[in-house]
Amino acid sequence: PSPARAAQPVSCTLPPAVATMPPKKKADQQEEAPAAKKTAAAASAIAANASKITTSAKAIAAGKADMIERTPTPRKPRAESGLVLVHWNVGGLNGLLNGKNADERKALLSALVEAEKPDVLAISEHKLQQKNVAAAEAALLGLLPGYTAHWAVCTAKNGYSGVVCLVRSGVEVSSVSLDAVESINEGRTVSIEFPDCHAVAAYVPNAGQDLKRLDYRIDTWEPAMRSYLQTLQASGKPVVLFGDLNVAHLDADIWNVTAKHVPKSAGCTPRERAAFGALLASGPFVDCFRQLWPDASGAFSYWSTRSGNQLLNRGLRLDYAVASASLAAPGAALSLHDCAYLAEYAPNGDHAPSLVALARTAAA
Repeated sequence: PSPARAAQPVSCTLPPAVATMPPKKKADQQEEAPAAKKTAAAASAIAANASKITTSAKAIAAGKADMIERTPTPRKPRAESGLVLVHWNVGGLNGLLNGKNADERKALLSALVEAEKPDVLAISEHKLQQKNVAAAEAALLGLLPGYTAHWAVCTAKNGYSGVVCLVRSGVEVSSVSLDAVESINEGRTVSIEFPDCHAVAAYVPNAGQDLKRLDYRIDTWEPAMRSYLQTLQASGKPVVLFGDLNVAHLDADIWNVTAKHVPKSAGCTPRERAAFGALLASGPFVDCFRQLWPDASGAFSYWSTRSGNQLLNRGLRLDYAVASASLAAPGAALSLHDCAYLAEYAPNGDHAPSLVALARTAAA
């Protein structure tokens, strides 16, 4: 990781779509629905309230904190033709839609979709049972109109795991497969076939507390995923795997990589990190972010909410886009265009949305 630097004043800025707007005329204010007022106010408040009294906040106040510097990774303009895939682990969709901070979180999600206009928005760890899907879908599509939802639901355990992919209207889809990797019925993947590629949204099993699922993760899940991606790639179309892959591959992906407990922590064990390398070699595939920014440091996708570590950028990179190496080849008809972590939509930490964009080259 890059050397730490002295802590700077922390601020959390909302995206332009949810920033505080200039005061409206009285007539306009009277016409605005109370619910819309409440949502806008809550969205603005979330940034101001992000610095809760946490370990990191106390350290900052005492002048005893070091912030991890993030290498600038400027975005590219959206390609004229292509495919934009966004993933966000929300840690429970019901909480996002109906929980204590629902207004703020819904405003941030709406702003994300408005700004990025993803062709596919994958939401992982939705934790819904099948009986709750219809109501959640109605609420979600009410918030994000113009999309069709495809749900992978965990039936092995209630209130656990799950992935939903929202596909934008007008995007041509050839087929959709649910939970196609490993037969554990945990709603881990949604696979979408497009005319020129496959996209697999995934929420990879966590090794868990005390690493209880580490053997399963390494000995069963990882070989199954590699085999599945190889089969898709053998169809003649390139593949993109994107989502919460629950691993920090490189030293630069772990803020405190030298800490003694790190090799014994889920997602950071030598076996998991080596398995990610084996996945890349099996395609061959590329880590899209590292393909574009091989030397970037401090580029994380997850921060502990308990410690308030987002305030000091003390995080892990657990969310990825992994793509067929052919997508990174010069002159490819479909090619890697952009990859980013959108931390501005997660001012209170936990997972940030991640984005990968592919560009299509016009036929000669």
